[in-house]
Amino acid sequence: MTESTLRAQFRGPLPAAVEALPPEAAADLAAALRDARERQAAHLAAATEDSLRQLPRLLRPLVRRALGR
Repeated sequence: MTESTLRAQFRGPLPAAVEALPPEAAADLAAALRDARERQAAHLAAATEDSLRQLPRLLRPLVRRALGR
């Protein structure tokens, strides 16, 4: 299961060094990658909201709809 989880996190073939990791280290790597992606998504969402605050209030809903938020 950890290998398939890592493949999903890497979004492609695993490097040989990653395939050679013991199961515990592979699980730690998968968790670290998942946490990093979650933090990145949170930062991107915050940056988007900060950017939207720069727009006039009347335009914000239209821009949000155009962005799919």
